[in-house]
Amino acid sequence: MRGLWIATAFLVGMAAVNADAAEPMLRNVAGFDPGLLAGKTCQGSFDTGAGRPESEGALQLRFAVDGAMLTANVWRRFGSNAQNKAAYAIIQPGPPFGVGGFQNLGPVRDLTVTNNIIQYVDGPGDRVVLYYDAGWLWGQSDPRGEHNPYMTLMANVRMRCY
Repeated sequence: MRGLWIATAFLVGMAAVNADAAEPMLRNVAGFDPGLLAGKTCQGSFDTGAGRPESEGALQLRFAVDGAMLTANVWRRFGSNAQNKAAYAIIQPGPPFGVGGFQNLGPVRDLTVTNNIIQYVDGPGDRVVLYYDAGWLWGQSDPRGEHNPYMTLMANVRMRCY
């Protein structure tokens, strides 16, 4: 009987070692497989419904791993033309669309992923909360942290990850 307990303890210990080796731990990711985002580009559109050029447009996020942290860089382009092209492109098969003319907002701050909820603050100060669901991100961007006093409405965001 003692031999059975030793063999069982050995197998449980080996399984724990293999599980730890299979998935790297990232300090800002909990309860989520970082492989679903790391190295991915997510693109889509945002819209507040206000009808102003700065209240709608297109976004791109590019995720990467830097040491023990998941990181992201964001690009944005304002206007209904950008928003319409992005909204159409993400429902088509194929690679991501080009981001010529997009403004590189740089790396995001305070990026955390808990379960399927992704939160960050972008370069201008928008607080973004997105939900990951089978290769799609959807959620809201709150621009009230920006320096632009006209940016006051929450934007709905929908993105596809490639």
